[in-house]
Amino acid sequence: MGNENKYEGMSLSKQRKLERQAEIAKKKQQAVIIKVVVALVVLAIVGLCVWAIIKKMNKVEANYNFSEQIDNNGMIKGVKAGDYVTMVDYNNLTAPLSEIEYPDEKVEESIKTQLDNHKAISTSTDIVAKNGDKVNIDFAGTVDGEAFDGGTSTAYDLTLGSNSFIDDFEAQIEGHKPGDSFDVEVTFPTDYGTATLAGKDAVFAVKLNGIYVAPEFTDEFVQEYLSDYATTAEGYRQYLKDTNYKNNLITYVEKYVVANSTFKSFPRAYFKQMKGNYKANEISKMEYYNQLYESYLGGAMYASFEEYLSKAYSQTEEEFDNSIEERVSDTVKYAIFCQAVAEKEGITATIDEVKEYYISNGGTEDNFNSQIENYGQGYLVQQYLDQKVRDFIVDKTTVQ
Repeated sequence: MGNENKYEGMSLSKQRKLERQAEIAKKKQQAVIIKVVVALVVLAIVGLCVWAIIKKMNKVEANYNFSEQIDNNGMIKGVKAGDYVTMVDYNNLTAPLSEIEYPDEKVEESIKTQLDNHKAISTSTDIVAKNGDKVNIDFAGTVDGEAFDGGTSTAYDLTLGSNSFIDDFEAQIEGHKPGDSFDVEVTFPTDYGTATLAGKDAVFAVKLNGIYVAPEFTDEFVQEYLSDYATTAEGYRQYLKDTNYKNNLITYVEKYVVANSTFKSFPRAYFKQMKGNYKANEISKMEYYNQLYESYLGGAMYASFEEYLSKAYSQTEEEFDNSIEERVSDTVKYAIFCQAVAEKEGITATIDEVKEYYISNGGTEDNFNSQIENYGQGYLVQQYLDQKVRDFIVDKTTVQ
């Protein structure tokens, strides 16, 4: 039965009364619905606002003021570091010899690197080119007896096995001696970038001018290239062992005191500054690459910071910003630890000490003034204070 018959048999006055009641109920229901919708819209707007605020809070602004939260005495402004950390007993540290010493094989690896950096061309016919050798060649390529663009060069340096050239070009140089002239036969790949050469057979007339050979590690070599560190071959070996022993010990101590101390919290303003400094350093790095790239190729390497982050870290700027806190946390911890030790032990530093140290290690006064301009006095003093604290702890550390 339809709705039109629902009041059948009722008096007209009763029908109207029921209709009014139904209308009132309907309006009340609509009012409730409207209130619910409005509430949901408000919640959505509030949620968007909160999301925008959180996103803005998480965004790290680059900060080029490295001394913003550091006093001129190298201490974090308004901070008593001892309130933020329970320090490990730094007076009785023990470092394992296995992690500190610089073994003989590492010494020889370092020496080999030095010798490789000073390789010179040898024309001796007593040596033969082999895989891995750097050679110097002249070559002239032809296809069907005709020379082609880019197929000719003189005094070209090539490392055999680098796969810089097509097919087995490099392998065919192996076994030859300086002064040898010979043909190298290759086939260009079918997908080669130059259509006129793709899939074609080519012949290269090659002359092996010489092979790069490393010098012997002698007293004379040390005196010529490494005189800042030693005067004899054995003296340089000892320099490597001593220097790397000290560096390994320093690294061990720095990591150990942070890992074994308990940090209750971080000074908020200083932590914010450190995150901003980190981002500023990354932007400066990108700008350096762009300047270097432009000086050689006439254009920027990265069109934007976002592109740099995408290519260097496979991250968006938001992802990078979110990762900065973890990246700088150990640095902040170490700064707090060093300041807490300085507070407890009465260790201090001044800008005059920093200047004296800087110049005594080969710096100039002009460069020092540039450092102050770039980083500020507080930052430079803090770095030197941290070094004094580190040396204080390292001197007390036992290696066994």
